[in-house]
Amino acid sequence: MVILRFVIKFLLTTFIYSESKQDIKAIWVVRDHMVSPHLIDGIIEFAEKNNFNHIFAQVRGRGDAFYNSSFVPKSNLVDSNFDPLHYLITNCNNKDLKVHAWLNIYYLWSSPKKPPQVDHLFFQKPEWLDRNFRDEYILKNKFLIEEEIITIHKEGFFLAPTNPDVNLHLISVISELTQNYQIDGIHYDYIRYHSADYGYNKVGLSIFSELNNYKNKLSDEDFDRLFLDYKNNSITKFVKSANLEIKVNLPNCIISAAVKPNIFNAKLTFSQEWDLWLSAGYIDWAVPMNYKTDNDDFVQNMYIIKDNIPKKFHDKIIVGISTYNQSPRSAGKKINRLKRMDFSNISIFSYSTMVKDPNYWRKLKRYF
Repeated sequence: MVILRFVIKFLLTTFIYSESKQDIKAIWVVRDHMVSPHLIDGIIEFAEKNNFNHIFAQVRGRGDAFYNSSFVPKSNLVDSNFDPLHYLITNCNNKDLKVHAWLNIYYLWSSPKKPPQVDHLFFQKPEWLDRNFRDEYILKNKFLIEEEIITIHKEGFFLAPTNPDVNLHLISVISELTQNYQIDGIHYDYIRYHSADYGYNKVGLSIFSELNNYKNKLSDEDFDRLFLDYKNNSITKFVKSANLEIKVNLPNCIISAAVKPNIFNAKLTFSQEWDLWLSAGYIDWAVPMNYKTDNDDFVQNMYIIKDNIPKKFHDKIIVGISTYNQSPRSAGKKINRLKRMDFSNISIFSYSTMVKDPNYWRKLKRYF
């Protein structure tokens, strides 16, 4: 009888666990769709109807807010009396839909036209902007005196992770959100440098010099090694600090980060030590944006992850698949390949494709 009871208990526990363990099916919703009740209703209807269970809703795009904040300027796309994030959360209650506040962390501005809000960080804190070594345009704030069109380098303007005031501000942004909204998750995007040659914010560079206290000139090799470590540590310290703040305010909040899929390129080029963030518990999920259209390139990225991330963390990896740059069949084949590699958690980028071309989802759905 004792053995029988044990077997029954074991089988029951296994059944309950298997029933409760649900594959993660997430979708990114870009901020353009977070501007009105009607559009948000469409998001919820689509997600619920098509078996998505997590929504990454962009509520911080370019240093602005798609929610009510006491210090972050609201997006000019949103009516001042409307709170998109609150509306989304409220209307997802009692549904099998988790809402993650998707935040562009260090990405500040990308348009050749200046921000419409006078209290935007672009105007208020130009000393917080990151730059590459030769960039006099940002160093001397030349963009502030241009009346109409400003110069955009590659993706645009980024905040400097090496400037401590930047990270304190971003912690305040996250703290306000997690105190005022019952969100299921915080999702970081652009939690990186613009590119490998960035990181030369004036304040950040001064701190680096003080930390290393070198009297003799460093060799190029020593400088590159020390500077890369410094850049990496600046972001990792932020991720660690943000984790502590979030978990105090919302203990069950899922912290995730959209990251470059090749862990070596992520670290060396963008200072994303996401394998460390995951193993240290600073984030709960890593969401590698494996947007490669070529199947071999896509699979290669997955094998790098599989071979270098311990297996116990594989269920914390939600693989990002793109729809904007490939056919439904191509995206679907990648979903099938992930399943064969035992990666069953996915996120689709993005909902915009489904709105633009409803036929796309009808073709992709059978792989989902």
